[in-house]
Amino acid sequence: MNKLILASSSIYRQEILRKYYTDFQSISPDIDETPLQNENPVSLAMRLADTKAEKISNNFPDHYVIGSDQVASFNEQILGKPRTYENALDNFKSFRGKCVYFHVGVSIRNKSLDLERQWLETTEIRFNDYSDEDMVSYVNSLDTFNTTAGVKSESDLFPPLVKEIIADDEYAIIGLPIKWILDQLNELI
Repeated sequence: MNKLILASSSIYRQEILRKYYTDFQSISPDIDETPLQNENPVSLAMRLADTKAEKISNNFPDHYVIGSDQVASFNEQILGKPRTYENALDNFKSFRGKCVYFHVGVSIRNKSLDLERQWLETTEIRFNDYSDEDMVSYVNSLDTFNTTAGVKSESDLFPPLVKEIIADDEYAIIGLPIKWILDQLNELI
């Protein structure tokens, strides 16, 4: 019987996990992602990941539930999802030649075992001093403005904007640091 749940509706996160585990469910928790007053990006990522895992674990206490959430920070400010073309364009005007940090909180819970494990993975993206043409082409290519800071690293038009990606886990930028997760699941399941 399936005992693994990914607390996410992200097809990209599902694809990453499916490379290693084919037998899991994906259930999207409905939570409020509003930052608390004076909450920093790392704390927000960790709190949201754990809240997602906890919410699903309450309904499936015998399952291992993976919750993850990604929060971007730029100039020490939390960046949400741009939601509109104009906001995404404003983000990328600001990112030119600068660094943006993507903090991914991960939580694995199993309520019946009273198991809770958390992890944080941070990825730094150093952006090129890209042209207006490359920036506009990329933003025009976005099929959604519901990605963290408007960054969709899977896009073929994204690499020209990037000078360097500094990460310990190549999948962390997509919001699921699989190396740590696999280490945990290999021990637990």
